[in-house]
This record gives sequence, C-alpha cells and structure tokens, in this order.
Amino acid sequence: MDELLGKVADSLEEGTVPARIFNDPQVHRLEMERIFTRCWVFVGHVSEIASPGDYMLRYIGQDEFIVTRDENNEIHVLFNRCAHRGSPICRVEKGNATHFRCPYHAWIYKNNGEWNGAPLRARAYRKLDPKEWGLQAAPLVDTVHGLIFACLDPEGPTLREYLGDMAWYLDVIFGLSPEGMSVIGEPQRWQVPTNWKMGADNFVGDSYHVASLHRSIEEVGAFPDIDVTGGNGPGKHVSFPQGHGLLLNSGYLPEPWDKGGFPPEVSATFDLDRLTPLQREFVAEHAVTHLLIFPNLAFLRVPAVTAPGEMPAVFTLLRQWQPLESDQVVNWNWMLRWNSAPEEFNETGYIGGLSQHGPSGILEQDDGLAWSGAPDVGRSAFARKREVKFNYQLGFDGMSDYSVDTEYPYPGTATTTMLGELPQLTMYRRWLKEMVRA
Repeated sequence: MDELLGKVADSLEEGTVPARIFNDPQVHRLEMERIFTRCWVFVGHVSEIASPGDYMLRYIGQDEFIVTRDENNEIHVLFNRCAHRGSPICRVEKGNATHFRCPYHAWIYKNNGEWNGAPLRARAYRKLDPKEWGLQAAPLVDTVHGLIFACLDPEGPTLREYLGDMAWYLDVIFGLSPEGMSVIGEPQRWQVPTNWKMGADNFVGDSYHVASLHRSIEEVGAFPDIDVTGGNGPGKHVSFPQGHGLLLNSGYLPEPWDKGGFPPEVSATFDLDRLTPLQREFVAEHAVTHLLIFPNLAFLRVPAVTAPGEMPAVFTLLRQWQPLESDQVVNWNWMLRWNSAPEEFNETGYIGGLSQHGPSGILEQDDGLAWSGAPDVGRSAFARKREVKFNYQLGFDGMSDYSVDTEYPYPGTATTTMLGELPQLTMYRRWLKEMVRA
C-alpha cells in the first residue's frame, strides 16, 4: 500500500491518477479508517429531525449511526450497535422515541445514548456503571445552515475550520432567506456500480463532460445551450486546500426569470442585507452551480423545466455517495425547498430536479453509466499489469486556456475558465494526505 500511495504522489505531479485506487479492496479499507473516521461527514438536515425524540438512520463510511434530537433539542450521532453484544438497537429508518431497546438482551438506552437499564437490573447489574456503557457516539457534531455534520476523530478540527473558505460560500448559498431551507419528503436512494471518488470527482468541478455526456437533455428541450455549460461559458472553478471545490456560473438573482433566474415572488423573500458587502457583490454576478465538501457531500443548484417550453425553476439538491464496497455506492439525494417561497415554485423545482437528478433522472442515468468505467479498469488484471493511469492534464501546465485568476476577489483559488481539472487534482492531493497519515 505504501508503494501504491507513493505512485499516486508521483502521478499527481504529472497530472495523472492511477486507475487502481478506484477499485482496490485494500485502498477501500484504508479509506474507511483514515478518511471517513477523520473527516467531517454529512449525516442529514435538521428539518428531518425537527422535533424532540425524532431520529433517523444514517451512515459514516460503512458504519450505521442513529441521528437523534433529544428532549433538550441537542443532536446526537450514535453508533447503532449495542454495547452488550453488538446487535443493532434500531432497525427502523426513522421515527420518534425517547429510548431504544436492543432486541437481543433488551439493554435500554436513552435517545441521547445514555445506558438506562436492562432486564433484572437490580439483580444482574448491581455494580455496572451506566456512564461507561452508553452507546458510542460521534465525539464531534455540529451544524451549518441546517446541515448536520459529524466527525469521529475527537482531536479533529471544528466544522468551521474544516470547511475553511467554503463556509463563506455556504453562507451565500443557504443564507439568502432568513427562513432558510428544508428537505422535501424523504431522501431518495439507489445503488450505483462505481467508486465513491467518481461522484466526488464529478461534482468538485467537472464541467468538461456536460456537453458530451448530457447532450440528450438539450435535444429534448429541457436544457438549452448546453455547450455554454460544458466548458465554453464564462464560468470558473474554485478550489480549496481542504479538498473542497466548486463551479461558478452567471448568477440567478439578476437573471430574468424566463432565462433561469428566481421569479420575483421568490427573490422578494431573500434578504441580502444578511450577507457581507463582498457576498452581496458576489451574488449579483455569480452563482454556485455545484460543489463538493470533501469527502462525499455535493450540492447542485440549476434551473430545470418539467416539460419543453415551460418556464424553468431553480432547484436545490444535496447529494452523497455512501461507500458500500470499492466498486459500489448508494446515492443519497435530498431535494430542498425555500421555506419562504410559494409552494408552487418549490413543487415545480422538485419535479424538475428529480427529472434531471432523481433515481431515473435523465442526467443521472448518463452519470451512473459513465462512472462505472473507472472501477472496471481498477479491477482489470491487464490494467494493473500495465499500471494504467487516468489523464488529469486538462488545463495542466499550459495544456489549455486555463490558469489561476489572480484578480478573483473572493475566497479560494479561482481559474480563468472551466477548461481544466485543478479542483480534481486538489481533491486527490487531500485524499492522499489523509491516506498516508497514520
């Protein structure tokens, strides 16, 4: 493994990535230990557990956790395994409960994780210390704009430190309305034969694939001028040393509604005074189309139509790739609504968003098929023998019209065009940093 990671380091210097890291069981196990137990990982939205006692089952890496809101409105992320023999104590996807009872020996836990009893307690456990036998919990839990994150490393940074300058953009994305956003319905889930890094690779800043892979959505009249989105437009990449990245396009606020902006009845509910002067300047000209918070949380906000010729509605979604194996993930999809917006607008955006990026969405079918290629090569005996590498040299060292924009006035390292792969290379450097750190 040390030899392979050394080859990754050398490859990144030349703008390539070894195919093996996209489907290797040893790499996968090391990722679970060194990335998903150290990084801050998204586990849900506060609107999903809005009331005391609400809970839901979520995953960090391959481990299942119960995300709960206790009677004091504090949020906990509890390892879903009994301290007695390791049986799952909760087998229901979501609900409301003050306690959880293990089905094996009926040990009981409060919804904040504290041990609270067992059968024949007075006779069987006279000397047991309840403080030592509660559910194991994520040591660090925090929220930003309603997004719940957890970190399994007690020595980890704060969430704001982990996000770095990406927090500035989250303020812009989610801070437009004082009433905030909430999840519409349940998150959709479906399994895809790929490696979790392929989804992250795509959303951290890949605009180059759009015009070719997703051409059909323009052909059916649901996404005009796709060439502009696919690398030929005025957009930029912005990357961050933490491995996060985003793609910028022209803004939705000043844009006329019939060209993909927010309608007046929605934008009128926004309060730009909540932003700093620099952030207000940003939203007047730019919009974050999609982003990645390393390792596996993505965001997408684009206009969509429910049928050709209809007015577009800007939808917002969150996406996560839950790793199952080195070549299998579960896609999680959260569609969001503006709490201040008319329900008709939210409903139209929901339908348009699902038509593009739902389980049977037209773009999602494209991506799922394309993303299966890397793990196929990663498992190939021939490819391993030849030490096949993937090319990440678009925009690399003068390869294309793509360089750092030294006049970009906002946080992060921005580029002059979208015709490059700086965010992807930055993401893999962060991945490597965690993988080599014992």
